[in-house]
Amino acid sequence: MSLVRAFLGAAAMILILDTNAVRMLNPNGSNADVLRIIKTSGTARVAVPEMVLHEMIAQQVIEYRDAFEKAEVAVKRVRGRHPDSRPVYMELHRGIDIEGIRKGWDKQYRAIFEIIPTTGEMALEALVREANGEKPAKLTEKQGEKKKEGARDVAIWLSVIDFMRKNPKEKVYFVTKNSKDFGDGSAWPAPMDSDIRGMEHRIAILSDMDAVISALTEEVQASELSAEASAALKVLSQTIGELAIKEVRGVQLRASILSMFDRGGHFKRATFRRWVAPPDAELLSVSNVTGHKIGERVWFIADVEWLLWGIAQSFTPNLGVIPIACIWETRVLMTTSGIERPTVVSDRPVVKRLLPEDRHKWEPVVERAVGAIDELMAGEAQNLVSKMLLNYSEENRSLIAQLPSLIVGVEGETFGEDG
Repeated sequence: MSLVRAFLGAAAMILILDTNAVRMLNPNGSNADVLRIIKTSGTARVAVPEMVLHEMIAQQVIEYRDAFEKAEVAVKRVRGRHPDSRPVYMELHRGIDIEGIRKGWDKQYRAIFEIIPTTGEMALEALVREANGEKPAKLTEKQGEKKKEGARDVAIWLSVIDFMRKNPKEKVYFVTKNSKDFGDGSAWPAPMDSDIRGMEHRIAILSDMDAVISALTEEVQASELSAEASAALKVLSQTIGELAIKEVRGVQLRASILSMFDRGGHFKRATFRRWVAPPDAELLSVSNVTGHKIGERVWFIADVEWLLWGIAQSFTPNLGVIPIACIWETRVLMTTSGIERPTVVSDRPVVKRLLPEDRHKWEPVVERAVGAIDELMAGEAQNLVSKMLLNYSEENRSLIAQLPSLIVGVEGETFGEDG
């Protein structure tokens, strides 16, 4: 581990992970969180060879295909036991969607990892080495029959070597459990010793994610972290409003109309496309906090619910712009100091309307918000959007300027140009 310790002072480091280190990696799981923290903190780049990316996606596709086939069989069995043989249970009528699943996992993994190329030349060389049983490929013998395997391991190794040659100032952590074929980093089997010659001092092997955490971070107990995380999150209301206008947009996002609140906890439902100005925000809940200390800073990831309220563009054209409130479910990555800009980890917005059963969460905030919205929309509505923008950054004012201009109606209603 002396080489590992020597790396800690290196100016440029990259973490390159083998397939066995990220098998069935859950993008919302703790290992993915650690990798995000290492990347976002600037401690090291985080990457996988292209061959590993394809293997990760293939693992998920195979699991999906098996689950789909079992679901089809189960649905047919259930249907066959219904007395009227009606299709009362879910039909898998759209068929298996291998390409959609592949694209979805590709997007999620690319959001975490930098991809190191695995070229066609590397793939051919890998097959030749496998044919000759050369490390990290191997020859195995079962029941008197010799079997050649490991071409993918060779392709991964050659990807790492190519990266090191092209990036001579980069120190590499190679994360693999396969020390039997790759070696442990203290000595390299032939012909890997020739591949790495002159670069041995720039690579260290870590056996798994536990070794990554031990080498690069110091884990912080959730019991010690929760109060600090909540305190850091509470001061983010303006920042979250500015994040929300960029992140919370899409088709038919769910919300509740604040001007149609009966004070009994019931709202008229609404759908919206996007905010027309950064909404106000308040922290509702924090859960599943995990954290790691890197240097003097503690980084954490948490599941967070925010109550957002403000002015949004309705999905229904004749409603134009409406005052709404919604709950935004996020996963947030930041430091307990709050100095670094928070990162929203979720790959898509999860937005829900205000439900009566959640009244204990949102009611105190909504009481204040309803009054503020009433005041905002009272009298002349000409400066509705500009009032909402007063406390926000120049960056977001420029963003708003690019949205469709708003036209004020005779009754103080506002409409987008398309409505």
